[in-house]
Amino acid sequence: MALQQIEQPELIQVNDKLRLRKYDGNYEKMLAGYQDPYVYQNSEGIFDEDKIPDLEYVKRMSEYLSRVGEMYFIEWLQNGEYISIGDVTIKEENPPIAIWQTEYRNKGIGSLVMSVVVQRLKELGYHRISHSTVYKWNDASLQMHLKLGFQVVEETDKEYLLNLEF
Repeated sequence: MALQQIEQPELIQVNDKLRLRKYDGNYEKMLAGYQDPYVYQNSEGIFDEDKIPDLEYVKRMSEYLSRVGEMYFIEWLQNGEYISIGDVTIKEENPPIAIWQTEYRNKGIGSLVMSVVVQRLKELGYHRISHSTVYKWNDASLQMHLKLGFQVVEETDKEYLLNLEF
C-alpha cells in the first residue's frame, strides 16, 4: 500500500450490489476494457486507433497505479456473483476511475465510487484531491465531478483539472 504505509483493505462494500476489491495483480482482466476506444480515450486522452493498449501497457499502468495508491477492481453483483466492471485507484492527485463495460456507464456508479475515494482519503488524513483530469469531450465525467463538489482550477485546450477540498 503506497498511501502512508497503511494496509489496504481487501474489500470496500459500497452498497448491496457494488464493491471495490483490492487489485490482485491480475491485469489481464483489464485488457479488454482498456482496448475499448471509449475507455482508452477517456482515461488517456488518446484518439489514435493505431495506439490501442496491449497487455504490456496495461501491466505497466497497473504496476504504477498499485505503487502510488490503493488500486481496486470495481465489482458489480450479477446473478449472485461479483464481476469486474472497472477499476479505480485511491490517491490524492488525479485518482483514475474507469468503467470498462458499456452497460454500467451513466448509471451513477462512477459517482458512488468517487464518493468512496473521497471517504477513504479522509480516513487516511488527506484533505483534498488535486488535479483530477477530465477531458473536455467527457461531459459525463465532468458533471460527476462538479456534482461531487469539485472545482475547475485549470483548463487546457483538451482537459479540465479539478480540485476538491474536504
